[in-house]
Amino acid sequence: MTTPTCWIGVAAAAHVRVGHQQGFVMFAHGKHSAVKQLRPGDAFAYYSPTETLGGKDAVRRFTAIGVIAEGEPEPSPVMGAGVEAWSRRAHYFDAQEADIYFLLPQLEFVTDRSHWGMYFRKSLFKTSAADFSRIADAMGAGQNFHFGDQE
Repeated sequence: MTTPTCWIGVAAAAHVRVGHQQGFVMFAHGKHSAVKQLRPGDAFAYYSPTETLGGKDAVRRFTAIGVIAEGEPEPSPVMGAGVEAWSRRAHYFDAQEADIYFLLPQLEFVTDRSHWGMYFRKSLFKTSAADFSRIADAMGAGQNFHFGDQE
């Protein structure tokens, strides 16, 4: 069995809640090229810098976590008329939000703590199973992810 890829998506908390409620994920404002990178069984966690897109209402927490469901990317009507957006079905786990400041000292991909925000400028990026497990544990959802001996 193939080990799932672990992903971090970056989105406003309000957008993450819509996806959670409706059972889908969307990245990079619905770009097909982003969502097609994920495969069924891959693990994802959302980091939300703000409550609203472009807002000054800081959140700075991991806000949702889950796995990609079976199926292919599909067009999504969520973005509104005339805007082509793509999503994937997803299973979200019950989890609490996790403050980034608590996790920063533990995350291996953040090698420069004084400029940690630059690591979250991409809307979607891969992370190690070890870092993902740290995030999942901080969210109280670690029991849902088993990556074997992969570090």
